[in-house]
Amino acid sequence: MLKIPKGERVWVQYFDSKSNLAFVLTSKEASRDFYFLYESAKDGLHRLGKAHSPMELEEKYRVADQLKNP
Repeated sequence: MLKIPKGERVWVQYFDSKSNLAFVLTSKEASRDFYFLYESAKDGLHRLGKAHSPMELEEKYRVADQLKNP
């Protein structure tokens, strides 16, 4: 089970080509002013960054490329 930071809600889970959870996209429950991208690791989630839109994060951290080549 994922431990999501308090006050945040998961919007998208990204899985690699081997069906392993690779990234999680969240935002605050009360407002969606910012989105947060986390990388999934054995010891939990590691926050990579935040942006005003999910696409900004996906492009900055090259999510699609990393999902193809885990």
